[in-house]
Amino acid sequence: MHSDPLSDVLDLADARCVLTGTLLAGRDWSRKFQRSDAVKFLAVVRGSCWLKTEDDSAAPARFEAGDVVITNGAPSIVLASTAERLTNSDCAPLERDAEGNLRAGSGADFMMIGGLLEVDEQRCGFLRKSLPPLIHVGGQQGEAAKLRWLLTALAEEMLRSRPGSATAITNLAKLLFVEALRLHIEDAKSEQAGWLTALDDRRISIALRGVHADPSHPWTLEELAKLSGMSRTSFAVRFRDVVGMPPLTYVLNWRIRLAEKELSETDRSVADIAWSVGYGSESAFSNAFSRATGLSPGRFRKEAMQTYCERRRRADRHAIEAE
Repeated sequence: MHSDPLSDVLDLADARCVLTGTLLAGRDWSRKFQRSDAVKFLAVVRGSCWLKTEDDSAAPARFEAGDVVITNGAPSIVLASTAERLTNSDCAPLERDAEGNLRAGSGADFMMIGGLLEVDEQRCGFLRKSLPPLIHVGGQQGEAAKLRWLLTALAEEMLRSRPGSATAITNLAKLLFVEALRLHIEDAKSEQAGWLTALDDRRISIALRGVHADPSHPWTLEELAKLSGMSRTSFAVRFRDVVGMPPLTYVLNWRIRLAEKELSETDRSVADIAWSVGYGSESAFSNAFSRATGLSPGRFRKEAMQTYCERRRRADRHAIEAE
């Protein structure tokens, strides 16, 4: 039985990494990046600076070449050439040079790539809830060799206009994001509870992979505990402590997320979708779906189609205006 829950969640959200710009800075400089609800990432190509979240009581941290920071609705982030310049930082729009790079201070000793994770807003809830407000992955640790390589390759693609560069940049950016998440998950010092942490838990991860590999299976607490090699009680307590919810609640939530995707993207019948996510009857599925989402499957499908059509109209309108 092989399954990859992280890939499942990224695919469910239709996650795509988009680069938003490059920052070049030198000498004395500072910059405040305002809070955003979007999932964003910052990666240092060369040089170093100081980093601090605006309302964080923790000490400032060095943000060095190879490091990646991922934010998920985190407070404003301040970057500066020295720790002293972290206070009273300017948040005015930065100027762009002839190549379109953002500029701070003078010179280019520091180079950083910024981007965001584009997701399907209707199906990104699971991913957004799984990510902490801020992840800071150090690129200098031995395990980060792949992260450093990806960042170097990404910077090279951005600097050279080679055939296929747009596709290469998009895929490298997503790989960079995934590798940063991997290193965060594998960080032995991380004591944060949550779904990401659970992916590296030797026993709980087995149960998660089982559920994702076969969501239609009639999972029981006893079966999941046995799969993880634990007693029923120990498994239930540990799963809730690590994941943040009871095991069977997780099974229900994942089935509902899969059903939402099917209702949004396919014309399969509700009965067929019900069977595919583990419900023996359409009525049982409809009741569970309505309790979880507040909408009947039919109503959810109708609203999802309306949202899709509206997005298409906006995209077409923007395309016409750009011509």
